[in-house]
Amino acid sequence: MRKMYLIMICVAFIMGLASGCSKGYQTQKAVDDLTVILSVGSYPLVKGDNTLMLKVADPAGKAQTDAHVDVRFYMPPMPGMSPMEFTVQATLKGNAYIATVNPPMEGGWKAEIDVARPGKPTVTASFNLDVR
Repeated sequence: MRKMYLIMICVAFIMGLASGCSKGYQTQKAVDDLTVILSVGSYPLVKGDNTLMLKVADPAGKAQTDAHVDVRFYMPPMPGMSPMEFTVQATLKGNAYIATVNPPMEGGWKAEIDVARPGKPTVTASFNLDVR
């Protein structure tokens, strides 16, 4: 009977670890008078298509939907490797901007989010993201 309980506890622990590896992720950065919130449904990201959801809010928390949002997704340079970088324009969907990034390899990547609003200077929020 003790062995059965021990096995059940081990299985529950392993399942908890496995489910923890694919939970969603959200982080935010304050830049000038905006907050940029980055969310993904599954984290760490995977090689292949990943959808980034970006919300841009003013200090009162109101969504800013009049911006042009670009995502520069790149792996920081490493000796002996060609630079890996691409830029995508995010598309407004409701009160969030959606962008798909497609990292070709595992490792540490950066997402620089440029937010350009009419009559205001462009601001950039930078995020570190892992790909596994």
